Amino acid sequence: MCLQPRIADISSSLPRQSDVLSSEKKDKRGCRPDPSGPEPPAGRPAVRSRPNSLPQSAKMERVQHITKSAIRRASQIEVTPQAKRNLQELFVNFTLILICLLLIYIIVLLSS
Repeated sequence: MCLQPRIADISSSLPRQSDVLSSEKKDKRGCRPDPSGPEPPAGRPAVRSRPNSLPQSAKMERVQHITKSAIRRASQIEVTPQAKRNLQELFVNFTLILICLLLIYIIVLLSS
């Protein structure tokens, strides 16, 4: 017996798109409201305000938490010795190319 749920079981428990759309607020014409909000009165500039759900300190703490968890996950990635050797060779080749370009630039400057 398989313990994993089938896709048909999961999709049957989710609301259909038509149900979600019908539950939204509609105006007299049956249209959904504009997400940007109503038009401002004539002569006044349009100012869009978003409700501030979290204080700035809570946002910063959340960003710090996400960053720390990403660094923790990245530090646990195992690199095979072959991949490490390839990266080292790539870095050496890149450095040698930069040195050659710098030498060519110096030679061109001295010759002119």
